[in-house]
Amino acid sequence: MAAPPPRRKQLLTNAQITWCSGTVSGFCATFAKQPIQRVKWIRQTSSEPVAYATIASRTLQTQGLSGFMSGSAAAVYRNVPHSVLVYSLYPHAANLTKKVSGGREEVFMTRFCAGYITMVGATLVTHPLDTLRVRVSVQPDSATYLQTARRVYTADGVRGLYGGFGATLIGAGPRGAIGFGVFETLKPYLARYDYFRENPSVSKVVCGYLAGLLSESFIYPLDTVRRRQQALGAASPIGRLGVLAAVASIYRVEGFLGLFKGISLNLVKNPIGTAISFTVNDHVKEWLGYEHEDAEDLGRKPTSKTGNISL
Repeated sequence: MAAPPPRRKQLLTNAQITWCSGTVSGFCATFAKQPIQRVKWIRQTSSEPVAYATIASRTLQTQGLSGFMSGSAAAVYRNVPHSVLVYSLYPHAANLTKKVSGGREEVFMTRFCAGYITMVGATLVTHPLDTLRVRVSVQPDSATYLQTARRVYTADGVRGLYGGFGATLIGAGPRGAIGFGVFETLKPYLARYDYFRENPSVSKVVCGYLAGLLSESFIYPLDTVRRRQQALGAASPIGRLGVLAAVASIYRVEGFLGLFKGISLNLVKNPIGTAISFTVNDHVKEWLGYEHEDAEDLGRKPTSKTGNISL
C-alpha cells in the first residue's frame, strides 16, 4: 500500500480554507450540471408534459448550444456564495451538535443534525439569489441578472425574491441532513477497503453520489413546488399557495407523478453535482492543509478506527 502523502503546511486559517474550497467546489459543480439543469427546469415548470428531446431541440433551434448554459452566470452568483456558506458553516455546526450530544466523536446523527442546521442557515441567506437563478434560466429572452431582479421586484416586491421559500426551507434541511450524514459517515466505512483507501478520490465520488441520490429522492416533491413558485411568481395561482396547498394542487391537476416531473434527469444531475462538490471541497481543503479539530483525516486513518458506522 502506498504511503500517505505528507501533510501540506497550513498557511491559511481553517475559515479561509473553507472559503476557498467552497468557492472552487461551487464553480465546478455549477458548470458540470448546468446544461442538464436548464432542460430539467423548463420541463419542471411546465404545466404540460414535454419530452426532454423536444426541449433540447427547441433550445438548439432558438439559442444554439449556448442556450444550454443560459443562466450560468445567475447560477454562479447563487451557487458559489451558497457553497461557501455551507462548507464554512458545517464544521461549526458539527462541533456544536457533537458537544450537545455529549459524544467525543461524530456519528451519523450528529452529522445529520449538523447538515440540517447548515443548509437551513445557508438557505435563509441565498434564497433570493436562487429565485433569480431560476427566472433567468427559464425565461425565453436573454435578460441579465440585474434586469431579472428589477422585473421580480417591480412585479412582486421583496416577496417575489422569496417565492417558494416555504418549500425551500422545508426541503433544504433534510437535503443537507441526508447529504452530509451519508457522505461523512460513508467515508470512514469505505476506508476499510484497500482500494478506496488507496484511491480517496474514487471513495469521495462514490460517497458524494450516494448522498446526492438519497437526498434528492427524498425531497423532490418539495423541489417541484419551489421551482414553480419561483419561476411563475406570486401572480400565478400556485405562487400564492402555501407548501401543502401547492402540493395538493399539483396532485389534483397532474396526479402523483406531477410531483416528480423531471426527477429522472434530476437523479442524474444532482448526484453528480453533489459528488463533484463534496469531492472538490475535500481535496482543496486537504491541499491547503485544513486541520480537523479531532485530527481526523478520514482518507488516511488506520483501518482499526474506520470499521464501524455509529448511529
